[in-house]
Parts: sequence; C-alpha cells; structure tokens
Amino acid sequence: MSNTAPKLEERAQTMGIWFANLSAYNSGRLVGKWIYPLNYDSFDEFAKAIKDGTRDTVDYADEIAAHDYDNCPDMGEYPDHEELYNLVHAIEDSYIDNEILIKYMSNQHDYSVDLVQEAEESYITTADSFKDFAYEYAEEDIQNIVNKDAVQFVFNNFDYDGYARDLEHSFTVLELDNYDVAIFRPY
Repeated sequence: MSNTAPKLEERAQTMGIWFANLSAYNSGRLVGKWIYPLNYDSFDEFAKAIKDGTRDTVDYADEIAAHDYDNCPDMGEYPDHEELYNLVHAIEDSYIDNEILIKYMSNQHDYSVDLVQEAEESYITTADSFKDFAYEYAEEDIQNIVNKDAVQFVFNNFDYDGYARDLEHSFTVLELDNYDVAIFRPY
C-alpha cells in the first residue's frame, strides 16, 4: 500500500456508474454518462450530475437506469441514488481496500453503509492463503497453551493441514483478484 494518497482527480475516477436515460434507450438511442460519486461533495450535486448526464437534448429523463458499474458495488439497474452515493463515499473513507470491501458486501448479498462498518469491525488481515494464516494462528495458540517443555514435540507432530481445514469454517475467507485471501472473523 502506498504511503501517499492519490490525487483527487485519480481518486475521483476510481468508482463510476453509467447512468442512462431509459426513454432514449428504449427508442434505440444511447443517452447517458459515466458519473463518479467521489467527484461530488454532496448528494445534491451528485443527483444534479445524474439528471444533467441523462438529459436528452432539452428534456430530462423520466426514468434513469444504472447500466454499468466500474470498480463499484453493483446495486442493480435501479439503485437508490442517495444510498449509492453514501456507500461509495463510505468505501472510499474506509481503511480497508475497496476490492476487499466490495467482495465482502457481495459475499453478504447486500450493499450498505452498515456493511462497511461491519467489515471494518471483523476484518483481520490478508494473507497469501488461509493455510498460511492458520499455520501462524496455530503456532501462536501452541506457544500460549502448551507447556514450554512440550512445545517442540507439539510443533513436530501437530496436524497443521487438518487444523487449517477446521479453522476455515470459523472465518469468512474471500479470494482476491491478486490470489491472496482476505480474512474476517465472524460478525
């Protein structure tokens, strides 16, 4: 993770939604625009951008649909625009990586600001694999539980693979695009 925050212009282009004028779309014309919620300081500005972006010549759209999402939670064709705006800002403000948060919400089959908070409270770490995490977890438990004279014996004879397999049922483990995993404790 970089120590320097991305410039506002770069950050603002990270999560976008293609909003379309449904009336124009149904007439065979593509009228719409990519809108990036992070470019707007208030929901009212965001709503105005959607309205302006879906205007067909002089008429504003009666119906607006979200036809595509880019690095953004897919809240369907007819999302609540204010909820979407608030969610994108909550994701951006979180200390957890955007990809991890979006995968966590997708795994819960829900997209909400409350899930961002839930994810932050239950997030443990990322690891190369759950097995690597479990091995480290097991070694800490062994060090804390087993008599110091027996530690090496336990280390040599412990079924790490079985422990990792059993332990995985106690956590939420999400595979990431970079082949790592994100690990969450039960909420």
